[in-house]
Amino acid sequence: MLGRLRTALFVFIGAALGAVLGRIVLDARRRQEAGLDPMDIDIRHVTVRPQDLVPGIVAALRVNDAPWSWLHIPSPLAAFGVNLGVAAFGGDLAALRQSVERAATGALGLDPQGMWSHGAWGTPSDVVNGDIYHTPDDAFGSARPE
Repeated sequence: MLGRLRTALFVFIGAALGAVLGRIVLDARRRQEAGLDPMDIDIRHVTVRPQDLVPGIVAALRVNDAPWSWLHIPSPLAAFGVNLGVAAFGGDLAALRQSVERAATGALGLDPQGMWSHGAWGTPSDVVNGDIYHTPDDAFGSARPE
């Protein structure tokens, strides 16, 4: 009984620390995007609501279920990591996807703007207007019986 209470206390502490650190990371990233010093953060203005702790607590409860149990992650660490990720990047998934895509294509030496607009991937209209696709009316050409 005392072991479960101690684990629940550590899960709650891990979830709270993850949410606070995630909010700090989010604030630093927003300050950097605004052109301000990202390290000039006032921790007193960081607010954490009870709703911010829920994803980490749910993750800590599910860490003992398969397939997550195969990873042997301690419950407090799962609560910390999930709340850190949700607080830091949860509302900005589109920005996170864009930065990961930019980093991946940059590492491969590709231009992401060129690939989607008029580059290597092309557009569906290129396929329709090209020699690859023929409409059913002229698919048989002049050999089609009338």
